[in-house]
Amino acid sequence: ATAPLRASAGAVSWVAPDQMHITMRFLGEADDAQRAHAIAAMTTVAARQPRFGAALGGFAAFPTAKRARVLWIGMMQGSEPMRLMANALEEALQGAGFEPVEESFEPHLTVGRVGTPADWTARLIAASAPEARFQVDRLVLVQSTPRSKGSHYQIIAEAPLA
Repeated sequence: ATAPLRASAGAVSWVAPDQMHITMRFLGEADDAQRAHAIAAMTTVAARQPRFGAALGGFAAFPTAKRARVLWIGMMQGSEPMRLMANALEEALQGAGFEPVEESFEPHLTVGRVGTPADWTARLIAASAPEARFQVDRLVLVQSTPRSKGSHYQIIAEAPLA
């Protein structure tokens, strides 16, 4: 689905398909005790959240298409249960001592990071939305390690949804 965007792109760091994920909450640096609290919070939230179907929607950009820094695909289905789960996770993490986040959760799949902000409006409108449906069946705590060619992700813990 990103092929037409890749062909027309300038300096964009594209996310490898095996590295794509939906970030529910970024924790930042966390020590072992904080990780344990995060895993407990994640496990509690997952146990209360039934599995649900989801589907990707159209392309968009942060902060805006006119000044794109991050290119992403939104959710056509499943965004509401994902928002509810993100809110429950945020509440549980704050209860475990994590600082609150400033921005509200927007379910999306990051596909690229633009080197220099640019106007991507026309390209994003012209791009066809992917037809990708999937089952949301778990929360995963992932450690991200920055590298020169993109971050490396390591799974720390998983919590299956009810």
